[in-house]
Amino acid sequence: MEKAPARINDVSERLCVEFKRVLPLQPSKHGKNISGQDIQSASEAALQKFYETARIERQRHRLGVIGRARVAFGLQQRLLAAGYPSQLVKQVLFALLMSAFVGDPR
Repeated sequence: MEKAPARINDVSERLCVEFKRVLPLQPSKHGKNISGQDIQSASEAALQKFYETARIERQRHRLGVIGRARVAFGLQQRLLAAGYPSQLVKQVLFALLMSAFVGDPR
């Protein structure tokens, strides 16, 4: 069986890849990244798909509270390093914790 730290890193990385797939950073017409607010308002459906992916990962790996927190922290670090606006990352992680990582494990 996979060790917990490796599993946490793998889940964080998979979620980061999925996030970048559904919400890629795209330069605006002026060569600057579009704002977090613009990305969020234009991409609600994509975010819902991302949250569903995160919920599936939580269930598949039977992540407990500490595991979920560690995945969220790893995802946060990866998204910030990839250049996503900190406000967007903060909003997405809060929503992720509330929607995909909280609730019954089904």
